[in-house]
Amino acid sequence: MLSDWKPIDPPPPLEAGEVQLWRIDLADSAGLRDRFTTLLTPSEQLHASRYRLAQARDHFSVGRACLRTLLGNLSGLDPRSITITTGVHGKPESPNLNGHSIAFNVAHSKDTILIALSRNGPVGVDVEYFDRPTDIMDVAKHNFTETETSSLEAIADAETRHRTFYRYWTRKEAVLKADGRGLIASLASFDVSFESLHQHPIRMRESKDDQGKLFFVSDLTVGIEAAAAIALESPDYPIKQLIFPLNLLW
Repeated sequence: MLSDWKPIDPPPPLEAGEVQLWRIDLADSAGLRDRFTTLLTPSEQLHASRYRLAQARDHFSVGRACLRTLLGNLSGLDPRSITITTGVHGKPESPNLNGHSIAFNVAHSKDTILIALSRNGPVGVDVEYFDRPTDIMDVAKHNFTETETSSLEAIADAETRHRTFYRYWTRKEAVLKADGRGLIASLASFDVSFESLHQHPIRMRESKDDQGKLFFVSDLTVGIEAAAAIALESPDYPIKQLIFPLNLLW
């Protein structure tokens, strides 16, 4: 339910054993564009300027500025001074925050940005609105498992099939982002075709002989027109769903 999302100001400490999931609505941040830009490093500003579409520019700028603000609040550092690097497979990370280790992940779609924070190992999050013009069965046949594709084909109602596809997609993306390998790990290497998903275990292996890493993926509710999911290393971490206080940027 949308009531699961709580407005809170100021941001609380990130306790060990919990996950903070922050939501930012681009429509609410329209008057703060200049403030977002001042929180970015020169290289980030240059990166943002290379996006041709305004929405893509806003996704990056707003998401990165809010991420820096949250990390600064948790570490006691100036948000502009925080080093954000790119991991070996392209996942953004911050190796050390004034002695703190905080994993994070950012997702965005249309007017919604989600930021997940954890002190307890990697986290992955994804969100997708249902209104994207996609040939879902063609995408499924090239990226999903046979079980997932068959499950979609068996759904007679076109709208239900469309929404189920995006639930599968966000679950997969959340797991891949938590795993850190992104699309280097095949979308078809694990199955998420479950009716209802809450803390379902998914094991990610790099080879047949590899024990792999275990992640627990759950669906999120962000609105009736979008699907979202989050993946964590443990089923025991409570997830606090919070609305980002934009007045922090004033």
